[in-house]
Amino acid sequence: MQRNVLDEINNTKMSRYQWFVILICLFLNVIDGFDVMVMAFTAPSVSAEWALSGAQIGILLSAGLFGMAAGSIFLAPLADKIGRRFLILICLIIAGLSMSACGLVQNHSMLAALRFITGVGVGGILASSNVLASEYANARWRSLAVSLMSTGYGIGATLGGVLTFVLIEHLGWRSVFLAGGITTLIMFAFAVWLLPESLDYLLAKKPVRALENTNMILQRMQLTPLQMLPESVQAEQQKGSDVAKLFRGQQGFQTLCLWFAFFLVMFGFYFVMSWTPKILIAMGMSRDQGVSTGILISIGGFLVQRLLGF
Repeated sequence: MQRNVLDEINNTKMSRYQWFVILICLFLNVIDGFDVMVMAFTAPSVSAEWALSGAQIGILLSAGLFGMAAGSIFLAPLADKIGRRFLILICLIIAGLSMSACGLVQNHSMLAALRFITGVGVGGILASSNVLASEYANARWRSLAVSLMSTGYGIGATLGGVLTFVLIEHLGWRSVFLAGGITTLIMFAFAVWLLPESLDYLLAKKPVRALENTNMILQRMQLTPLQMLPESVQAEQQKGSDVAKLFRGQQGFQTLCLWFAFFLVMFGFYFVMSWTPKILIAMGMSRDQGVSTGILISIGGFLVQRLLGF
């Protein structure tokens, strides 16, 4: 009888290695939160240096978000073809290099372009790391794993605000982007060393050395190694991943409503997070007060996510 490894993971006690993988994915989300929200905290200083209009600041704040959407739509699906680990590594390089380059630009147009590229990398990382954490969690702890991933983004945004507050005062706004880029590249080095491939991908696509890599992961998870890769997993996964199933019968209307509701939630979240510091400064507050308020919003979001998640 053929073993179903994914079912075994769902019904087996979580190992330390599984929690370790989820922790790595959490750190990836922390980096993403920093990389995306750093523009909101540096916008007042950037605007002051280049005398930017509200429309130009809006482009800078939106560029990274449009990049995230593009990365999630166009890059994330590649994970099913090249593997989630490889895609995350590629996206870390994209985000790290473009983030670092943001600290060297001399005009807002180039900064907007680089922010878009950073967002592309972040979008690919977010989509892939969330799925990877979910795959390595068993059925009992999967909801907690997803909740932890959500808090990672808030932690990153909060740390980005605090770091911005310190660095701008002593080194200027460019140093914030350089710090974010270097941190992302350091995370790339750790991911190369520690981040495993998706078991779902290994079992379904059967890349080169799939059996060896699968058994190495299973041993770390304290599960019995496989003698051979199962034959039916790929077909089952392809059938289950058919997007058209979301629109069959009455599910089509429900799917569209869910997408629209989620879009509105994200619209409100990013609007408040991105524009609050700039709006408060325009109303007469100092730069430090505006950034501090943005940090408090990030902390509040993190606390609510933690309470709801646990």
